[in-house]
Amino acid sequence: MPLNELRARKKARLAHDLRSEESSLDGIDAAILRELCADARIPRAELSRRVGLSAPSVADRVRRLEDLGIITGYGARIDPARLGYGLTIIIRARPLPGEMKNMIEAIQETPQIVACDRVSGEDCFVARAHVRDVAEMEAVIDRIVPFGATNSSIVQSSPVEERFVEL
Repeated sequence: MPLNELRARKKARLAHDLRSEESSLDGIDAAILRELCADARIPRAELSRRVGLSAPSVADRVRRLEDLGIITGYGARIDPARLGYGLTIIIRARPLPGEMKNMIEAIQETPQIVACDRVSGEDCFVARAHVRDVAEMEAVIDRIVPFGATNSSIVQSSPVEERFVEL
């Protein structure tokens, strides 16, 4: 059996096990996730100390959370303003009939757009973008407008930054 197929089966089996009543996330898994969300670079020894398990046990749990797709990656938090992107904008978009695919492609191909969600309600998409100034904001919106209606807002502040969802 090919290695990719074995990995896929293992991942499916782990996902099934996680959903079963006897094998759900416990308080230690939640603590590991909280610590990694706060500092993805935390040394395993320190993580082990904080959650009260041995380093090998923590490594096994982290690997399991990765295999299940609960932990999808590790990264740095970057301040866009310090890189010259002084404005954060929210763009709400609604495609014209038959233009959904083109609008999605325009959004995906616009590097200033850092996140986009397909939503229910009057709009179809809510995107977040970082731009240097109003002229760049206009250029970003101009890439989407040929495919539908947009409504944009400049973010004044973010009282709640992205954070860990409590288990």
